[in-house]
Amino acid sequence: MKIPTRYFGEIEVEEGKFILFPWGLPGFENLRQFLLLEEEGFFWLQSVEERDVIFAVCDPFLYFPDYEVDIPSSECQALGIISEEEVIVLAIMNIQSPQDIKVNLLAPVIINCRLKMGKQIVLEDERYGLHHPLFPEKASSSAG
Repeated sequence: MKIPTRYFGEIEVEEGKFILFPWGLPGFENLRQFLLLEEEGFFWLQSVEERDVIFAVCDPFLYFPDYEVDIPSSECQALGIISEEEVIVLAIMNIQSPQDIKVNLLAPVIINCRLKMGKQIVLEDERYGLHHPLFPEKASSSAG
């Protein structure tokens, strides 16, 4: 199946690769099918239904080794999660420039790889916010 995308042109994808977001994503509740694409070390969550909707995402554990995600049991049940081995946790990024990238650690995207089903959840953890600098040393050096 061919999927038109804004940044990657038309891409050929097997239908079984789609990730279903039964509740959509906040602000995009009507969009339910996404693809997880990898390009140049970053990941992209591309809407199948709307070519212009794409989210830059990353593995937050690579950049924030102390990051902890406690997925509530109700969310595990909603996503059919049986074990943590079948879970991918992603964080949505806001890229202003290559030096100014912020990561949303408060509301990670949880994907059940086995069922290809995902949901963005909001953590109840005061340590995390919506705009954590991906490269804190660059953010602090450019601030002064």
